[in-house]
Amino acid sequence: MPRVRRPALVLTFPTTAAAMACEELCRHAGLPGRMIPVPGQISAGCGLAWKAAPQDQDALVSALAEAGVAVEGADVIEMLEFVR
Repeated sequence: MPRVRRPALVLTFPTTAAAMACEELCRHAGLPGRMIPVPGQISAGCGLAWKAAPQDQDALVSALAEAGVAVEGADVIEMLEFVR
């Protein structure tokens, strides 16, 4: 399968507990994305990040803020993805 560079939203967290809270909230609320290791071009506290499409940023950041989940950063970066 070929890989292409595409923009991706990467949310980072100050603690592993915040990252796990994000994952739980997103799974239960049906919000898009998945947990990934923090990409090398981003510096973040806990080493885990939530990856989603850039257009999902407002919904994700709002839901996390409403739930009291701390977000360290929200960056849109180019990432390699497999294409079918």
